[in-house]
Amino acid sequence: MTDARVHRAVAEQTLSDMKITTNLDTRTHEPHPSGRAAAVGHHLLARWPSVLGLLALAGNISDPDPHLTAMIIILASTCYLGAAAVGSRRSSWVMVVVVSIAVVLARLTGLDVTATPLVMGVGFAVYGLLRHTGSARREVGLQSAGFVGFAAIALTAMLSGPALAVYLAAAAALGHTVWDVIHRVRDKVVSRSLTEACFVLDLGLGVALLVTAWAMQPL
Repeated sequence: MTDARVHRAVAEQTLSDMKITTNLDTRTHEPHPSGRAAAVGHHLLARWPSVLGLLALAGNISDPDPHLTAMIIILASTCYLGAAAVGSRRSSWVMVVVVSIAVVLARLTGLDVTATPLVMGVGFAVYGLLRHTGSARREVGLQSAGFVGFAAIALTAMLSGPALAVYLAAAAALGHTVWDVIHRVRDKVVSRSLTEACFVLDLGLGVALLVTAWAMQPL
């Protein structure tokens, strides 16, 4: 075999090997279905607060109730204030559990369900203002002001007629949505996971109420 034929044979074999290697690399980098499922599961796990907020929203969005929405906003404001009073962002989810249990116990024992978180909020405010000084006290004061503002709108919604109640409750929910965003950006008072879950729930409730109100308007 001449040298030219030898070189041509080597070149053809090299090209053949490169094609095989390229095909193998292509098959190797194709995402496996199980890998895609794992990636989706990992993403959902990372976004568990949003998933939790969506689950809470799913239980209330089929038939939006302005009174229930107003109550949820009062509870959320109480939790924010409670976390500020304790002075630990880690306590924010604990506050959600504590306030929720208090409301359930109030319902079971015949106490006023709406008054319970309001009284708790006042207690948190007094405790926080007496306990803290400096910037921590100012934070408690800020949360107390937010609590009073959101509670006032929510209570007005509860005492108003059906048409006005929807818009007031929606305003409280959307207002607290902005409050959630502010605290997520500030990264203070409550955990970012709570702000994320509250954002999804508050925004969904507010939008659902507005859509319901607009759908009920005569053409």
